[in-house]
Amino acid sequence: MQERKSRREVLRDVALAGLGAVCAEVGWAAGQPRKGAKVKPRSAGPDGSPKRPGWKLTFSDEFKGGKLDTRKWIDSYPNNVRTHSNNEQQYYATDGYSVSDGQLHLKAEKRAIGGMPYASGMVATYGLFAQQYGWFEISARFPKGKGYWPAFWLLPANKTWPPEIDILEILGHEPNRVYMTNHWRTQSGEHKSKGGSYVGPDFSTGFHSFAVEWKPDEILWYVDGTQRFASKEGIPSEPMYLIANLAVGGDWPGMPDATTEFPKSMDVDYIRVYQR
Repeated sequence: MQERKSRREVLRDVALAGLGAVCAEVGWAAGQPRKGAKVKPRSAGPDGSPKRPGWKLTFSDEFKGGKLDTRKWIDSYPNNVRTHSNNEQQYYATDGYSVSDGQLHLKAEKRAIGGMPYASGMVATYGLFAQQYGWFEISARFPKGKGYWPAFWLLPANKTWPPEIDILEILGHEPNRVYMTNHWRTQSGEHKSKGGSYVGPDFSTGFHSFAVEWKPDEILWYVDGTQRFASKEGIPSEPMYLIANLAVGGDWPGMPDATTEFPKSMDVDYIRVYQR
């Protein structure tokens, strides 16, 4: 898939290299990305969403209004479930988010609610939008601090699990590392996963784009337009819906500690989905 770089691309890469080294890590050698695979430039459409040559925009939210668009989103998991497993400590409150200044803000607070010690926010397209294959992208900025666990991911519209495609997961105590994972179940019922991570800039200091290109035989992960991971195993073949959430605590990130500042938010500039 990788094309030969033009002279302009080579000169640009040389200039960027002088700014500092960027490290990439993946969990398995078979998933090593084809470094330098670039996303083609996009031009703006009438609604401000970018056009992607060869793709059709099937879903987008630029968060331009003053409230959440309930034609596109719910603020919980299916069936109004507002907590999650993994020993997470947040309750996804109906006031755990806001829309302002062209952004969605998922806000985590140290506030007891719903039997949990923290309140936070999430959005999902369950029951409103799901798609099989395509390009799924978010631009966001993430909170820094022990115990924060923001994510953008896909789950099956029929509510089974797995599969699951984690477009991004970030742990607040290491805000410069993004995790990318594919989960599936074998024919014998065994849960399998394949994932990797990429170490880049501090994703808490500015907005960055994260995307997957989900194909029938492969999933490709991109960070700021550059491919960072790939998987050819256990590729889902059913419609999946979108979730963006800010978890607090859990077995993986650990619990907030005395250094964790509240409130903090996951700020989303846009979410866009395309299909060929």
